[in-house]
Amino acid sequence: MIRGFFRNGAGFMNIHLISESLDIDETVEFLVDTGASRTTLLDKDATYLGLDYNKLSKYKEDLSGIGGSISTYIIEDASLIIGSTQIDIPVMVGRHPIDKMTKEELIRTLRIPSLLGRDLINKFRLIFDKEKEELTLG
Repeated sequence: MIRGFFRNGAGFMNIHLISESLDIDETVEFLVDTGASRTTLLDKDATYLGLDYNKLSKYKEDLSGIGGSISTYIIEDASLIIGSTQIDIPVMVGRHPIDKMTKEELIRTLRIPSLLGRDLINKFRLIFDKEKEELTLG
């Protein structure tokens, strides 16, 4: 079981991400998002992890959401560590066109957290109780 935390009313979890092909072995903070179908790293964390998009496979379609669509890549050999359980699932990587953004757009974009989606959440029991400040996945 892994415990999460709340910030500004939203639930987050720190989950360990491993990818041998990309030499990643780091903990990433994910927003628990039951509306997201796929677990997705976004720009801030991709930068933190030092991802080289040239080493990633382009996904067959772009991700889309409230802000429109973004270029999408995939980490095929991703493993996510939940407590003592390792889940091997591909992780999406969304990439906004940050080189074409104004400074204000860039600041807002780099605040967007990575998303823990239903592809992972559905493998566990999620308790999300803001009133009791209880957030667990186990």
